[in-house]
Amino acid sequence: MASLRALGALGRSLSSLLGRRRVVFCGGRGSGSRAGTGASSSATGGQPAVTATVTALDRADAWMLRKAHEAGFLSWFRNGLLATGVGVIAYMQSDVGREAAYGFFVLGGVCICYGSGSYLANLVLLRRMMMLSAPTAVLGGLVVGSLAVFWVCALSLYIGRLEVEFIYDEECEDCQPKEDSGKSDK
Repeated sequence: MASLRALGALGRSLSSLLGRRRVVFCGGRGSGSRAGTGASSSATGGQPAVTATVTALDRADAWMLRKAHEAGFLSWFRNGLLATGVGVIAYMQSDVGREAAYGFFVLGGVCICYGSGSYLANLVLLRRMMMLSAPTAVLGGLVVGSLAVFWVCALSLYIGRLEVEFIYDEECEDCQPKEDSGKSDK
């Protein structure tokens, strides 16, 4: 049933791209499978009429496509975080573990980069099918991009590429060890 809905959504998006002609994948003219899909050719000169109304089924199709799109990104991101976590554990073990850790870091980076790139490319291609406004799509792209940048920053901080150094003032009284004045408690 969901595949028929996806085909219907694909047909509606293709019809909007192909000069407002209705594209039907199954059922043919006047099949009556849904309300509003029957063809009326009297006013258009033999061509099927296209209605510009958005039905509840269209919104449901768009919502399912959007959720599937987000789930795909989240699974790639999860796998990248898992690979990075295994790399962190291997990095802590030994020098041999550090060599293996770099492989896991690369694997995590590939997963996160591919997931982010795939999400952004499909967001551009499927924005109208998912019934997303341009500001919503830009916001989604910014969130995905910021997650990838945060991952790179966290990994860089962890393996020491961006070193954080604490500088203490040498004249700080609290920082210097207390000297024993020679008095003892007896």
